[in-house]
Amino acid sequence: MRCVSLIGLGLLLSSLAYGEPQKKKIFVVSSYHKGYLWSQSTQKGLIDAMLNYGYLDNIKQAQFFTENDHVDSSKVSIIKTWMDTKRKNSFTEIAKTTARIMQSIDAFKPDLVLLGDDNAANYIGNQLLDTSIPVVFWGINGLPLKYGLVESMDSPGHNVTGVWQAGYPKESLELLKRLMPEAEKFAILACDSETSRPRVKQIKMLARKGKLPLKMVDVVVTNSFSDFKTRVIELIPKVDAFFILNHDTFMDDEGNHVDMLDVGKWYLENVKKPEVAPEPQFIREGMLATASDSGYNQSYKAFEMAYDILEQGLNPSRMRTVVPPKGPLMVNRIRAKTLGISLEDKMDTIDEIIEDSVALKR
Repeated sequence: MRCVSLIGLGLLLSSLAYGEPQKKKIFVVSSYHKGYLWSQSTQKGLIDAMLNYGYLDNIKQAQFFTENDHVDSSKVSIIKTWMDTKRKNSFTEIAKTTARIMQSIDAFKPDLVLLGDDNAANYIGNQLLDTSIPVVFWGINGLPLKYGLVESMDSPGHNVTGVWQAGYPKESLELLKRLMPEAEKFAILACDSETSRPRVKQIKMLARKGKLPLKMVDVVVTNSFSDFKTRVIELIPKVDAFFILNHDTFMDDEGNHVDMLDVGKWYLENVKKPEVAPEPQFIREGMLATASDSGYNQSYKAFEMAYDILEQGLNPSRMRTVVPPKGPLMVNRIRAKTLGISLEDKMDTIDEIIEDSVALKR
């Protein structure tokens, strides 16, 4: 008994002297809100990565984290918060949200912060720039240089690195051309948001260089839902297809936010022309097709980079920013049927068929 007690005392003294291994602490900020389809995709990628790398012990913990925005596993304590900038995007609202989140980060004292998408990267990232906290972003549309978080794509130079969205507009339009070879002209439809603007710029540049399979004839960028509807109706007889980008910051005539799925429902019920979109969320919403920029791949790769920082000791200042693999070529069967497009002879060019239309269920 005395021998056992001495051994136990030795273990106790050893743990006091050297300390037990401490759980890692990760703070996650999403630019958007839980119900947003892109957020659901990035949440799935983040959870799968944490499960695969042992940061979550089981599926129950993953479900608890999704429902409650925090979880403690054997290896990590993680908190997630939402900026909700699709619905609350005024300067005053974003400033208040940024202050609230920074207070939470200061109180939590994380070992690493993950920032999902543009507004989190910009507003929270710049608050954390050149601090001692490593930061990894995902989902920046266009080059992340625009926010001043990195010195270059290959050598960030600060405490921030991450994953950005290259976008695949050319590939999306090529898919549309295979689905409907007779299509020749298209127009861009978008809300006027931090997400849409760089995508519009990218498509315009490709059009100017003659790299698109269809001719771009017009661009609609507005946050007025009334103006959007008027312009779309005017364009229907003038184009063969649309490239519909984000439509999640529209306001009605009274200044109230219009939900993305309500915009999608109006569009799908009133437009009988084919369209492509940049992400899988829009195909699940009910749009026709995409060469997808995968939210799942964005967050999964970002967590892999976070893991390398936390477990391998990599320095974010020397970790080049990256683009994850392109997602599948996706087509919505319901929309294709509505438009009279047969998919049976085109299955060799399609990676994934979506059998649902979330917007039309509104």
